[in-house]
Amino acid sequence: MEIKDLNYFKKLVETKSYILTARHFNVTQPAISAMVKRLEKEIGTKLVKQTNSRAQLVITPAGLVTYQQTKKILQLEKSILIEAKRANENNFRLGYSELAGRSWLPTVITKLNQGHLLASIETYQENSHYLIKHLKEGRYDAIVFSRLGDEKMNDIKITDFAKYQYELIVSKNSKLATKSEIDLFSLRNIPLIMRHQRFLSRIALERIMTRTGFKPKKTLIVDSIDATAQLISQGMGVGYLMNNAISHLPNVTAVPLIPSQQINCYSSLAIRNDFIPNDIQQKCLDILLDR
Repeated sequence: MEIKDLNYFKKLVETKSYILTARHFNVTQPAISAMVKRLEKEIGTKLVKQTNSRAQLVITPAGLVTYQQTKKILQLEKSILIEAKRANENNFRLGYSELAGRSWLPTVITKLNQGHLLASIETYQENSHYLIKHLKEGRYDAIVFSRLGDEKMNDIKITDFAKYQYELIVSKNSKLATKSEIDLFSLRNIPLIMRHQRFLSRIALERIMTRTGFKPKKTLIVDSIDATAQLISQGMGVGYLMNNAISHLPNVTAVPLIPSQQINCYSSLAIRNDFIPNDIQQKCLDILLDR
């Protein structure tokens, strides 16, 4: 049973098309048909059925079992390729998001230096969405990132470091800055400055708007936190960020939403479930977990 055949079979089950499967792997349709015959001979039973070339492909119960086990085998193969290579490399690759890394990175760097491990660690800053993707692909050994807490993350072990709250960011000179909490519906006529959809703060805000039915009359999309704070300080609108995002910025402040509109965010450490660290990597990981 070859890995190539299992890849072909997995795609065939997902597309239910010999043509699409062949096109995906840039092979001929007969090559996919031959793969099915090989697997059925090795396993000893029918995996797919098709009454004629125009009929829909039917996956048999045995074929479905083979498909489920195939996914596990292919994931294991991917894990071997990633983890075996990393085991021979005496460095530790850490990815982190801007906000999640801001509070802990100086302390961690100091401890790594004290443990004579600073030369062994490589750090990279990315958006949380890409951090998760690249962790799974093996680009990182661990990531520190922000999450909402209810995401399903298969094959990843997560340790939460801290809990934060998303809040409205307003100008310190605004009357809103004097409030203890704010109802989104009181801001309907005030421009809402939001980050792009790939950012977690935007996802959290859209959840609130979906849940409450709130729709601002005017929005402004800005990528940079610093640019967002500058616009807010100039009276151009209000923003929505983690309450620790603007602690270093002048002229703006964070005000909580009313309890029914609040969403929490977690700063978390994540590693792959099948990550097998070598000695250097384990020492770096221990320092991260100890913070």
